[in-house]
Amino acid sequence: MQYIVSLFEMFNFPQKYIALVSGGATIAVFFILLFLSWHLFNYISHRFLYSKYFHLKNKEWQEAVKETNFLADFGYLGAGFIAQAAVEFFFPPEYILINSIALKLITSYFQLCILIAANDVLTVVYKVNKSNPHMPIKGIIQFIRIFINFFGILIMFAYFIGKEPTYFISALGVIASVLMIIFKDTILGLTASWQLAMNEMLHIGDWIEVPKHNADGEVIDISLTTISVQNWDKTIITIPAYDLIANSFQNWRGMSEAGGRRIKRAVFIDMQSIKFADKILLARLSKIELIKDYIAKKEEELQTYNAAHDITSSIINGRALTNIGVFRAYCDAYIKSRPYISPNFTTMVRQLPITPQGLPLEIYCFTSTTEWTAYERYQSDIFDHILSVMKEFDLCVFQEPTGANFQSLIK
Repeated sequence: MQYIVSLFEMFNFPQKYIALVSGGATIAVFFILLFLSWHLFNYISHRFLYSKYFHLKNKEWQEAVKETNFLADFGYLGAGFIAQAAVEFFFPPEYILINSIALKLITSYFQLCILIAANDVLTVVYKVNKSNPHMPIKGIIQFIRIFINFFGILIMFAYFIGKEPTYFISALGVIASVLMIIFKDTILGLTASWQLAMNEMLHIGDWIEVPKHNADGEVIDISLTTISVQNWDKTIITIPAYDLIANSFQNWRGMSEAGGRRIKRAVFIDMQSIKFADKILLARLSKIELIKDYIAKKEEELQTYNAAHDITSSIINGRALTNIGVFRAYCDAYIKSRPYISPNFTTMVRQLPITPQGLPLEIYCFTSTTEWTAYERYQSDIFDHILSVMKEFDLCVFQEPTGANFQSLIK
């Protein structure tokens, strides 16, 4: 600073303004040099990161470090060391006030550099792990970032005004109730995010349904307070994380991990078409490969039973095959013969309670894939066949009367 004062005196600058102008000029020169040194370190680190000399074994880490220019943080610290060495030159001890302020600024600058480096480390960790579906890394990183930045700035401010950090921390108890009101949603969201993460209730890529929010799609983002879901119609819904803890939601991850998706659908059969299977019907059905062994075995079993109990007068008194029973056996055999139906899960064909719309015959099985379009195609193939083959068993599917039915009745 003395050199700048001498320079102004050499040019006969008014004496009463020399101290003020020299101080301002010195501070300006000091910050210009600090900025140039900062920019220089930043430029050098950037060139090094994108040169052939920088190489990490893990490509993901290498790309993350490049994108954040993490090595520049060391350059910022280097600029601070240069500034600290220049303080004595620009602001010698005889300028006590300016020297003291400059040293405090440099110390605060070092603390800021540490904060920047910590934030960049968190950014690198996030970029490397953001595609991990088993960890809501964004919410965790946001929480750590808030914690570090809050206490870092608190320590910087406390040092600058000459107070202990505990002085401010103790004051937080006084304003805690106010913070609870102002940041209620943030605190609830933070707690919910931690619960979702620790209990592995939700991952990126999970298919979830939240009827309350009309959400039915894939989780694309888990932040500190919100969950973003892209519906299958490509709209995006943002749900408060706390709502997923306070209310129920359906997660289809179990289905994806199991590798099979359930088919559970019923065909309603007109009960007026249900009857005992006579010899003509059984002879025709015995030509069907999937159930010819079943029919032969059952006929032998029933004949043995009826003969043992001397049942000859009426079929009602003994046991006999029915068209619905043979059809149920056929459906079971048909489903199990399909290559896209998984044998590792429950497969069955069952009757449900009778309704005014007829007798529901339910198909219950699992496909060997969870891919949506394939699943729908396989399900449609099964019911296309079942609905088409019913007439071979002298069965009719139930259907509400239509205009065409009434028109034919009138004719």
